[in-house]
This record gives sequence, structure tokens and C-alpha cells, in this order.
Amino acid sequence: MSKFKILWAITGSGYLIRESINLMKELQENPNIDITVMLSKEGAVVVKWYRQWLYLNEVVKKISVEKTPNNPFYAGPLQIGKYDLFITCPVSANSVAKIAYGIGDTLITNCVAQAIKGGQTAYLLPSDQDLKPITTTRPDGNPLTLKIRDIEIENIEKLRKMDGVVVLTHFSEIKKLILDIIENFG
Repeated sequence: MSKFKILWAITGSGYLIRESINLMKELQENPNIDITVMLSKEGAVVVKWYRQWLYLNEVVKKISVEKTPNNPFYAGPLQIGKYDLFITCPVSANSVAKIAYGIGDTLITNCVAQAIKGGQTAYLLPSDQDLKPITTTRPDGNPLTLKIRDIEIENIEKLRKMDGVVVLTHFSEIKKLILDIIENFG
């Protein structure tokens, strides 16, 4: 059996960073799962600011940080199905807006656009999905309450209507999604 290849993208949001890395660690206990992580420039900044860079590098062996929208080159391999699953978590409000309006000027927004053009599905978990204020965690571990703006909700609704995009609402959906796809993999 060939390995199940996941391309996991991280944008510039601190939302669910530690939880995402913990899930990657858990998933990779299965020797048939191979995870590659790509970070936008701002994703790398945020992971480091949250003091998770070393942990991410301990957990995942294949990590790339954006140099340009096409470097490192993932768009082509995504288009032709070299990855079995393409997921972005977290997706910042900025990246959501760019994807919703077809702007592919970062590594991750370009990869989403190119994956969709190639008939692949992009699974996205945006950080800002609820009109009610959300409480997240600051880099120092203290809570931070954020009010989500109407425009961010509107952009997520645009994503929900796009062909080739599946917007995930809750972090718990990621593990279930992966396990369900793997069950039918092969």
C-alpha cells in the first residue's frame, strides 16, 4: 500500500496552531501517512511567535516556507493529484479574502487556486467564522477575545459557494475527514 500523502498549509493565524501540530503528530503515528507542511511567509512568522517552530520541526520532517507564490513548487503536484489531501488550517481572514476573490499572490492562495483548477478539493478551516466573539490563545497562553467582522463572514460564505472548496467549521472535523478518506484510500 502506498502512503497517504497530506499537504497541510498554515497561514498567518495563531488560531489552532498547537492543536494542528498535535493532530499532525497523532496522524503520523500511522506509518502509512506522510505529511508535508507548507507555510506562508506570515504563517512561519506566527508559528515562531507562538513558540511552536521547534515543535513543528520535531513533528514533521517535510516543512517548506513560502519564498514566492510558486516557490517552493506545490501548485503543479497539487493539480495532478500527487497529494491525496490538501488542507489549510488555520486560514487567516486575509487568506480567506484572497481566495474568495481569486487572488493567488501567496504560496497558499496560489496553491488553492491551482488545485481547484486541476479538479482537486481544497479543505479550509478559517479562523474567523462566527459573528459572536471568539476566544483564542495569545502566545503567552493567556486568552484573547476577538470580534469577527461582517466582511470576514461574507468572505467565508463566498468560499462555501466555490466549486472545489470545502469549508470546515470545527477543528474536530479534520481528523474525521482524514480518517474517512484514508478508509476509502487505496
